[in-house]
Amino acid sequence: MKRMKKLLALLLCACLLAGCSGTTDATQAETQAETAAPSAAESGAAGEGAYTPGTYTGSGTGMHGTVTATITVDENAITAAEVDISCEDQERVGESGADTLASQIVEAQSADIDGISGATVTSDAIRTAAADALNQASGAVTAEVADGTYTGTGRGSRSDITVEVTISGGAITDVQVTSCGDSPYVSDSASEAVSQRIVEAQSVNVDSLTGASLTSTGIKAAVSDALVSAGANLSDWSQADDSEKTRGEDVNVDVLVVGGGASGLMAALAAKTDSQLSDTDSGLNVLVVESNGYGGGNMTLCGGYIASYFGTPLNEATGVSMETDELIDALEAAHPEYADVVNDYLLRQIIDLNDDAINGLLDRGFALHTEDAMALDSTALSPDGSAVPYTTSLHYGDTNEREGFQFGESLTQIVEEAGVEIRLETTATDLIMDGNTALGVTVEDHDSIYNIYADAIILATGYAGLDDETVEMFLPEEYGYIINQQNDANRSFAQKEMVQMGGDTVTMLEMGYLNPAFNTVLTTASINDMFTMPAIWVNSQGQRFMDETADTNTANETILAQENGTAWMIFDSTSEGAAHYELLADSGLAWQADTIEELAELAGLPADALAATVAQYTADAQADGDTVYGVAKENMASMAEGPYYAAKFGVGSPAGIDVSIYGNENMQVLMTQGGEPIENLYGAGGVLSNGYITLATIGFGTHVNASLLSGVYAGNCVRDALAAE
Repeated sequence: MKRMKKLLALLLCACLLAGCSGTTDATQAETQAETAAPSAAESGAAGEGAYTPGTYTGSGTGMHGTVTATITVDENAITAAEVDISCEDQERVGESGADTLASQIVEAQSADIDGISGATVTSDAIRTAAADALNQASGAVTAEVADGTYTGTGRGSRSDITVEVTISGGAITDVQVTSCGDSPYVSDSASEAVSQRIVEAQSVNVDSLTGASLTSTGIKAAVSDALVSAGANLSDWSQADDSEKTRGEDVNVDVLVVGGGASGLMAALAAKTDSQLSDTDSGLNVLVVESNGYGGGNMTLCGGYIASYFGTPLNEATGVSMETDELIDALEAAHPEYADVVNDYLLRQIIDLNDDAINGLLDRGFALHTEDAMALDSTALSPDGSAVPYTTSLHYGDTNEREGFQFGESLTQIVEEAGVEIRLETTATDLIMDGNTALGVTVEDHDSIYNIYADAIILATGYAGLDDETVEMFLPEEYGYIINQQNDANRSFAQKEMVQMGGDTVTMLEMGYLNPAFNTVLTTASINDMFTMPAIWVNSQGQRFMDETADTNTANETILAQENGTAWMIFDSTSEGAAHYELLADSGLAWQADTIEELAELAGLPADALAATVAQYTADAQADGDTVYGVAKENMASMAEGPYYAAKFGVGSPAGIDVSIYGNENMQVLMTQGGEPIENLYGAGGVLSNGYITLATIGFGTHVNASLLSGVYAGNCVRDALAAE
C-alpha cells in the first residue's frame, strides 16, 4: 500500500508537470494585457542592443525546491518566458500560476514583476530566477564574481530575511543573517547551520535545518538573491551534494535519550543529576539525540504556559495549590472512563515531583518567573464540570507576544551546562535488540549513519506524528488533513518500533491536541484570536457547514469532515482579521478583493455558491440572526464594507495525537499491557502518556507540566536502576 501511494504520488507529479510550468510569448502577453508590453528601454530593463539573442535559464529557491525561469530575448526585448515551479509550489500559486508569472515577465520586460498575492516565496524565487536569466542575456554574468559583500532578501516563516554574502577570491567566505523576524531560537539555529552549509558547499542547494524549513528556505533564497545581484550565474552556485552518507564510528554511553523535547531533556537532566535536579553529578555519561536542529521540541514553537500544582513560587504567587492526593482524586473522579488505562501509582509518582522539578529548574535559571504566574479555572477537575482553580504561567516577552521559544532554548542550555551531550539533527531509525534486551539505537545525522549503544535507553519521541505512514498505521484517514509543520522530526519512532516488534499501542483520539489553525508556525495569540471573531466559515463548495461559534471539539470534528479537511474564513474590512491579512497572505493563506466574486476566484472557490452564501448570511445578520445554524445576531459578521477577505485554515496540531505504548510503574517499556518489560528500555512524555494522560487534560500548561515531570521520573528510574547494578 505504501509503495503504491508513493508510485501514485510520482505519477501525479509527472502528470501535473505541465501545470507546474507556464510559457508566454510576446503575442500571448499582448492579448492578455490591455496595452502592449513596454519596451526594454521604457521598463528600464535594458537599452539598445542590451541582450545577446538566445534563450537563457535562471534559477531560484522556492518553497519546496529549485524553480526556474527560461527567457528568450532578441537584441532589445524579452520575446518569451517559461516558468517551471515544483508541484508543491504549484499548490500555492494555483493552476494558472506559472502562466501568470511567465506572462508578467514578458509584460514587464523585466524581472521586477508583481508576483502572485499569497505566494510571496514562490514569486520571489521566480524574480530571482528571471534576474539570473537576464543577467546571462545581458552579459552581466562573469566567470568570477568580484570580491565584495552583497545583500539579498528572502521570505521566511513570518518575515523577510536579509543576508550579507561575502565573496573573496571567487568563493563564498561568509554568510551573515542581518535581519530575521522568525521565531528567534529556531531562526538563530537555522541561520547558523544553513549559512555554514552554504559556505562549505559553495552552493545554495543545501539541506534545510530540520524543523526550520521555512526559515531555512528564506535564508537560501536571500543568498540566491545576493548572488544574482553580484552578477553570478546562479546555476554555478546551485550544485547539489550527491555524496552518500558515510558509516560513522559507533558510540557507547551509559544513558541514551532519544528525543530532545521537554520530557527527553528533563529525563537526561535527572539521569545526570538527581531527583531535585541539583548540582550533584551522578557520574553517568548521558547523551541526547534530537531530530530537530534545536532542542525543546514542540515547547519551542507553541510554549508559553507551564502549570504547577504545589510547592513552588508560582503557587505562592497565586495562592492556589493542589496537593498530590487531592489532584489525583479530582482527576479520577472527573475521568472515570480512563480508569483502565491510567496507572494510579505512576500518576502519583509523577505528580509528587512537581515541587522538586519546577524548583530545580528555577534554581538553574530557567526562563520562568514568579510574575508569570496566574490562576485559571478548569472544568476537568470536577465530575460535574464546575470550575476549579489551578496555577499556571504565561511568559511574555518585551513585545507582549508569547515567547515560549525561550523555554525550549533555556532548558536546552541548562541540560548542556549540566554535562549532557546533545546531538541535533540526529534521527533514530532502528532499535538494536538482542532478544528481549535493547542494546542501542541506529541513528542518522547530516553526514553519517552509526550505532549508539547504551546501558539504558529512554524513548522520548513524543506522541504519534502526522506523517502519512503514521496516519496509515494508527489514525483515521481524515487525520492526514491535520496541519502539522513538525512532521520532519515527529514521526512516531517509539510507536512504530513497538508495532514492528509485535507489540501493542493505545490510541486516544479525544486526548489529541487539536485546534482550528492556519498552520503551526502562525501561533501568536492575536492570530489565534481570529477563530473567535465573527466570520463566515465555508468549505470548498463555498457553502457554510457549521455554527461558527461552536466549541473547539465540535469545530475540529466538523472541519476534518470537509473536503481535504479545509475551510475558508470570509470577512470584510471592518473585521479585526483584516489587520492580519499581510501575514496570512505571505504564507499563501489569504486573499483580498473588492467583490465576493473576485475573492472566490482568487481563493479557488465557486463564485456563484460563495456569493449566495454571503448574501444569505448578510441578510440574516441584518435581520434577526442566523436562520441556518442559529448563530446569534451579535455574533455574526457585518459583511458590510469591502474589500473582502478569505483566509484558508484547517485543524492543526503542534504536537501530535495521543498514541502511546505501554509501560510499567518504573517507566520500562512493555510489549503489551501488563506484559514483561523490555530490558534496558524506558519511556517518557507522550510515548507512555496513556499511564498519566489525565494530568495533561486540566488546561493551559498542564501538557507541558506532564512532559517535564514524566521526564524527571524516567530519569530517576534509570539512574536508580544503573546505580543498583
